[in-house]
Amino acid sequence: MLRLERVSKFYSGNGLVSTGFSKVDLEFDIGEFVAITGESGSGKSTLLNVISGLDSYEEGEMYIMGQPTSGYSKEDLEDYRKKYIGSIFQTFNLINSYTVYQNVELVLLMSGYDKSEIPDRVREIIEQVGLSDYEKTKASKLSGGQKQRVAIARALAKETPIIVADEPTGNLDSKSAAEIIRLLHQLSKDKLIIVVTHNYDQVEPYVTRKIAMHDGRVAEDKRLRVTAMQADQKETEIKTAKADSLSFSSMARLGVRNTFNIPAKFLLLLVVFIFLCSAVFAQYSSFMYMGEMTTGGFNNYFSDTEKNRILVTKPGGKEFTDEDYEKIKKIDNVDKIVEYDLLLDLVANVTDDSEKGEYYVTTKLGEAADYAGQLEEGRMPKNSNEAIMICPKDDYAAQYMDVIMDKKAEVMDQNSGNAIIKDKVKIVGYGYMTEKQQKVLEESDIYLEGYLCVNDATMSNIRLAALERYCTQEIELADHIAEGNSAAGVMPIRASSEVPKGEIYVSEDVGAMAESDAVGKELKLTNQSLYFEDTFKFKVGAVYNKSNLSYYLDRDDFDAISGTLFINPEDYSRMFNKGNFQSSVIVSDYKTAKETAGKIERAGFDTFNVSDGVISYSQGFDIIQETLRTIMLVAMLLVLFFITYFITKLILKSRNVYFSTIRMLGATKANCSSLLKTELFAVFNIAFFFCMLIIMLVKTGVVQNDTLIQMASFLTAGDYIILYVILCLMSILLAARYARQLFKKTAMNAYKEEV
Repeated sequence: MLRLERVSKFYSGNGLVSTGFSKVDLEFDIGEFVAITGESGSGKSTLLNVISGLDSYEEGEMYIMGQPTSGYSKEDLEDYRKKYIGSIFQTFNLINSYTVYQNVELVLLMSGYDKSEIPDRVREIIEQVGLSDYEKTKASKLSGGQKQRVAIARALAKETPIIVADEPTGNLDSKSAAEIIRLLHQLSKDKLIIVVTHNYDQVEPYVTRKIAMHDGRVAEDKRLRVTAMQADQKETEIKTAKADSLSFSSMARLGVRNTFNIPAKFLLLLVVFIFLCSAVFAQYSSFMYMGEMTTGGFNNYFSDTEKNRILVTKPGGKEFTDEDYEKIKKIDNVDKIVEYDLLLDLVANVTDDSEKGEYYVTTKLGEAADYAGQLEEGRMPKNSNEAIMICPKDDYAAQYMDVIMDKKAEVMDQNSGNAIIKDKVKIVGYGYMTEKQQKVLEESDIYLEGYLCVNDATMSNIRLAALERYCTQEIELADHIAEGNSAAGVMPIRASSEVPKGEIYVSEDVGAMAESDAVGKELKLTNQSLYFEDTFKFKVGAVYNKSNLSYYLDRDDFDAISGTLFINPEDYSRMFNKGNFQSSVIVSDYKTAKETAGKIERAGFDTFNVSDGVISYSQGFDIIQETLRTIMLVAMLLVLFFITYFITKLILKSRNVYFSTIRMLGATKANCSSLLKTELFAVFNIAFFFCMLIIMLVKTGVVQNDTLIQMASFLTAGDYIILYVILCLMSILLAARYARQLFKKTAMNAYKEEV
């Protein structure tokens, strides 16, 4: 069944070529118990390695079942070892961290046996070699004779037609050696047993054939006994061992077993992968943080372009209801809803005099009730057109508090220069910001020096005035039409209690549209915004000028209000108090603002992330920065990969014996690679979820660390998925790269380098 014709094996190294054996002609049959003897260096072990497929040969031809093997690839040799060869080694080559059962089970798993048929077979073979009492004992705890019995059991488990044994008694006492030889003799009845030994006397009573090697050649080939099969002179059907692929479930089972079977190795790998995960988390977080540090920008429509602001409208421009707001409030990450969000885009200059003021403080508007506990001096606003100032303690505004307090100030729109509050307000109190409020102020895209806070009545007036500025008007008087725009200062509209309900007081230039006395005539006023359009009819009650302004309106500031249309406060409210057609959602975490916007849209609303409308000052430089950041991230990931690879390679060097051993037992390159990937993948997952646990503890406040808090703040659920995929790929690539290193040499050479 096995024939060698002029087979030679050579070794090369350091420019020299040496001979393992030369021009060997041999033929073997089932039923033979062959002993190969010779002095050290005669080539007997090399010959056995070539016969067993553990090593290649360079000359001649070796036939198995009449088929030549010289053209065999590594994969073909793996298949050959699985089907035909059971190996017993002088050094046993057991997996010391495995039990007796697991060592025998291993070859069956490698050969593709079903999980259900393995236990009975393993226990039967263990009993056959007399080790039933040691089934759960680790190989490292056995004596030399017991280890060799396990090696024989492992060779028997595959049911291969050929069993080769290299010095199987070399490390045993005489009693154990005799038992092993008798056991091998019993196996030779229906198998080909080839034993390499330096102690021929031990095997002489049992062998059927003696082959003596000398100086790399066969010096003697002597048949001592006729085998039973030779005596019958019948053709024997040779049954090969099962050689299926390692199943996925078996691969997973072995991979997980290998993960934990050597605690020291597992802990070292875990530390390395925790380092890798932490480093990748940190680099990715830095990448996201740098992305937030833009060169700034502007928006022509919105002053407040903070990343945590989402503009919300209803389809068809419909008005919001209380039910709508309740629905939005229930969505995760929604911190608050600014119903009158036009106020967010108001930046006010507070000054004692817009022409030649002693101070100018740039502020945002706020609700006084929100800052009640922060007053340092003064009182809360009680009446309309009263306010308090909240500012940083040692900043610009604080220096002018003695000038500002208890005096009236103008509140002007920074963009248009128009009054946000039509009449001057009195600053009746001031206070200082908390650290959190000051941080928000400093991180704002708008330069701000404080908050001007008013009561509900004043805030309502501001809101109506803000709505007015976002509306345009058209007036029709005596068949003449004129257009007004409060934001542009063209025919602004003001409320005055001096004007009777249903009437309108106009300036002389507007009254001139009537071409005769305008008083008593009908004035049609159309008020239009993005969301509504209404037409109102008024009777012109008076035409004011500089001389009669005091009489009609009880004012003396004609130059400031010339061209303004005055109506009754109730009419003013009816015209502009139209409810809310646009609101803003302020999210708790702006990094998940887009996900929150998606949830709001699914609830039936239209959204716009205001920060998406920012036009960058950098004129495209952001793209270059983004590209450079991405290149840096990829470069750092590559550096981390190779650092991890070299450390992992040092740790896994102890695993080379394991992988070399299972290769000699018939494992394929794919088997080794899959086992290694499973092992590293399992360690990676433990490390990854350990890091995730730390981040969760940071986010819940259990762990207090500024660096970790900052890192975690820039990572979203989507980022964790991305990081998991990146790290998965890295662990798989680490295993694949290491597996390639393992298979650069033959199984025997790889094993020799490690033992």
